[in-house]
Amino acid sequence: MGKASDAVSGSDADVKEWVRSFRLPESGSTELPPHHSNCLGCGPANPHGHHLSVRRCGDGVVAHHTFDERHVGAPGIAHGGAVATVIDDLFGFLLYSVGELAVTRRLELDYLAPVLLFTPYTLHADVRSRDGRKFSLVARMFDAEGRSVAKGTALFIVVEVEHFLQSQANAWSQS
Repeated sequence: MGKASDAVSGSDADVKEWVRSFRLPESGSTELPPHHSNCLGCGPANPHGHHLSVRRCGDGVVAHHTFDERHVGAPGIAHGGAVATVIDDLFGFLLYSVGELAVTRRLELDYLAPVLLFTPYTLHADVRSRDGRKFSLVARMFDAEGRSVAKGTALFIVVEVEHFLQSQANAWSQS
């Protein structure tokens, strides 16, 4: 499989920038950069995004997040899709550790308690196992008292940069 950092030749500028983002920071910092500036989960330039800030923690990743009025489902409670977005994006940060591009094939969530708005949460994600191109991932979201409020598992599949270039080409040809 091609390493993400080696897979930039021949791609357009946006994809090149995005692929380069998956290189591990060399500064020794545990802070990880956003996937790209407009990412719904972590992009600082996305006014509708979650602006997730993630750092390495051992072999996994950790983030702190508070859902706000943009993420409301039932009154006072975060929409399940907003919670899923944050967990899926957190899984994407594990790709910095493996240095390869991958996509979500399956995402499963167990909502164990209501995820409240304006309440701080801590999220942890780890690679459970790898089998060829398949990564089995697990995440948990905890409230300030350490209670698990959500658990996620995912199957990510390693892909080459051409997967994204072809998807963009298909979208442009259909518009």
